[in-house]
Amino acid sequence: MNLVWHRADLRLADHPALLETLKAGPAVGLVVLDPNNLRTSPRRQAWFLENVRALREAYRARGGALWVLEGLPWEKVPEAARRLRAKAVYALRSYTPYGRYRDLRVKEALPVPLHLLPAPHLIPPDLPRAYRVYTPFARRFQGVEAPLPAPEALPREEEEGEVPRVLSDVPLPEPGEEAARGRLRAFLEAKLARYAEERDRLDGEGGSRLSPYFALGVLSPREAALRALGQGGEGARKWVSELLWRDFSYHLLYHFPHMAEKPMDGRLEALPWQEDEALFQAWYRGKTGVPLVDAAMRELHATGLLSNRARMVAAQFAVKYLLLPWKRCEEAFRHLLLDGDRAVNLQGWQWAGGLGVDAAPYFRLFNPVLQGERHDPERRWLRRWAPEYPSYAPKDPVVGLEAARRRYLSLAEGLLREKDPPATPPSP
Repeated sequence: MNLVWHRADLRLADHPALLETLKAGPAVGLVVLDPNNLRTSPRRQAWFLENVRALREAYRARGGALWVLEGLPWEKVPEAARRLRAKAVYALRSYTPYGRYRDLRVKEALPVPLHLLPAPHLIPPDLPRAYRVYTPFARRFQGVEAPLPAPEALPREEEEGEVPRVLSDVPLPEPGEEAARGRLRAFLEAKLARYAEERDRLDGEGGSRLSPYFALGVLSPREAALRALGQGGEGARKWVSELLWRDFSYHLLYHFPHMAEKPMDGRLEALPWQEDEALFQAWYRGKTGVPLVDAAMRELHATGLLSNRARMVAAQFAVKYLLLPWKRCEEAFRHLLLDGDRAVNLQGWQWAGGLGVDAAPYFRLFNPVLQGERHDPERRWLRRWAPEYPSYAPKDPVVGLEAARRRYLSLAEGLLREKDPPATPPSP
């Protein structure tokens, strides 16, 4: 008997560790409900647990068993291995700081070998060369390897442990691999062809809304990319480039783990962050008087979902216009997201906030009025989430947009001038 340990890979298809386990003999699946990962919002706990439940059903449908144990992985994985008299434990490699720490502790505690297989990313995050800019990283993409099939049958074994139920405060998508695959099919058929033109819609209707599944590894990115590219067109190329941004996020956190605590450009750590609780709450609750920002934060609270364009504007407004402590905002934002992936969210906040990720210049400031008018021209999204605003013009905002813009530019230029001459900012 051997164990395959599922973490952020709650699926059976395109799972190298599962297939390698079965090559070595009979296998049992294992999920550990790690308190370090479940210390989050009820919506994210519920989403994770419902997908664990779906994974257990997928095991059952093939005759197999998924164990679910609660506790610290370096205690529960060895416990499961001893009880099953497992000869080895197999898992997909983790590239996050906590994941690497966890796996090291589990390996030290296990009485049998721990085999970590490369996770099926489109570009491996642990490339020997550390890239700080997306474009040269993305050039490493040489196409998609064929995804591995799910096993048709699994060895019979008794299940162990229950999957708890947590009540979500937002509606959840249908969990599980088949549901994710169905959503992928619908996106490819109805929206992929126009993705390049409509992906920036503030209502999110131009996107796939598959990110909650990708965040838990319910859907393989190789399967998704291969099917999109097989359909072809500019929409497919653009969507796959967005999947590559996910890998770039993991690459950054793998090579630059300090980005979880500090700006990638360390000079910007000295910005005079505003420890203002009332200002933070105004942003967090969607009461800033800036229509786009308020609509975005209200939708996020109500659904756990948000378009990429709205995320960027809301994050940049917090960092550049309000100078709120970016780490607190990033964490609060992440716990509201159903797809609250730490690597992806950190990259997004550091990019939108001009904190040193990629080649985005510090002086890039989205105008939330123009962004709203451009990406929600009929104001349907605005009327749904912030109906008190007749347009995207601010109404009694917590900060004047132009004054805040100039304040940020002055502060950032002063800090960046210490080592490098600043680039010339564009005219307003």
